[in-house]
Amino acid sequence: MRILLELTAMEEDGLSFDPSEYAVSALGDGTWKPVWFSPAPSAARQGQTIDAVLVFELPDRAIDLTLKLPGGPGLSLGEGHHRG
Repeated sequence: MRILLELTAMEEDGLSFDPSEYAVSALGDGTWKPVWFSPAPSAARQGQTIDAVLVFELPDRAIDLTLKLPGGPGLSLGEGHHRG
């Protein structure tokens, strides 16, 4: 699964992007870290944007997937990734 992120630094302190802080989890099935990502860990000043790509290798039948975000609630990924 490929996830495209657009992160915009809204706070005066800016933001940092560390792909190791992101994971995909499935209800009762486990958690997976990205197998590939771009860019490397980086920072953005207020008003700047980081466009990131996270690639995960997931079991074919994993359901109820959530993207775990650093310091915040998860983001439901829906069911559109399923095969048959």
